[in-house]
Amino acid sequence: MKMFRKTIMGSSILFVLLMLSLFYPCYGPMDFNHQVIVTNEHGDVVGRAPFPPSGEHLLGTDRNGEDIHLLLVYGAKFTLITALSVAFIRVLGGGVLGLILSLWAPFLKSYIQDLFIIFRYIPSVLLGFILMLPIVGDFTDVAISSIVTYQIIILVFIGIPSVTLFASDVTDDLLKTTYVQSSYLMGAGKLHIIRRQLWPHIRSYGILFTVQQIISTLHITMQLGLFGMFLGGRNRAGVMGYDEPPKPATLSNEWAGLIGQNFSEFIRAPWTILAPIIGYFVVIVIVNMIKKELEENLDGREVLKRYRKRKIVKQVSVQPSLGDDFEFVGRRKVEG
Repeated sequence: MKMFRKTIMGSSILFVLLMLSLFYPCYGPMDFNHQVIVTNEHGDVVGRAPFPPSGEHLLGTDRNGEDIHLLLVYGAKFTLITALSVAFIRVLGGGVLGLILSLWAPFLKSYIQDLFIIFRYIPSVLLGFILMLPIVGDFTDVAISSIVTYQIIILVFIGIPSVTLFASDVTDDLLKTTYVQSSYLMGAGKLHIIRRQLWPHIRSYGILFTVQQIISTLHITMQLGLFGMFLGGRNRAGVMGYDEPPKPATLSNEWAGLIGQNFSEFIRAPWTILAPIIGYFVVIVIVNMIKKELEENLDGREVLKRYRKRKIVKQVSVQPSLGDDFEFVGRRKVEG
């Protein structure tokens, strides 16, 4: 367990954050300490949201007068659960497709690569932006869960091609190993090969690649948030203080949405954008720390390194020199 100390520590921090967010309705105010204006004893307005960080509001408030600290705690579950769910489904679906492609349909691999090559030239954020346009708007009769489900499907669809090709390439490398070839010669079936020879490596790759896909999902959700594509949809009320049409606000208060919602407030109220950015940065650093430790300790990491180098093999041709400059191995030169 000592070799996974960072993984345990980082996972514990994320788990505690997730639990605090899930149980927020049990202890936190649902109006997020809403306070738009502050008046004195005479009823005169002496302050208006957004308020800077203070003892009453640890991280300040946004234009809507809602406490940033409470918004971050409440919205953490949407950010973490979405990233974990998308990463898990990508790896599970892409891993199964990759195994099928390498073991049962290797003749289709070249066609699949040609089909998926389009995803290398179209930015993921652009593809996600186009596919999420149908759910942009104010939905009063649609549950947040339905919108989030659709968005998760889109995020999985964007990443499944690269995961499938990666899983297929890793499987091809494992099938070339001597113990797998020996099993084939002894009459082992493909399911036996998967269960006995491939599964220990697949399990390691699955854990590692799931963590990598969590980072990828966090990146794309933050980019989509900057374009107003918020997880869970948009709040009908929007952000106060803007003329028609109202500035869109995140309905679920997930962190990428808070970044996109308050991006234009950097000059007037920098705390409204810096707080979610720092929180997002800390989560990415923790997940990246876990990924690096897994890369150093999980079995089968050599195949992953070979895959990253894209298996470049250089052939060096040696031209024999003219003359009698020969060297015989194992033969001593006898001086006469």
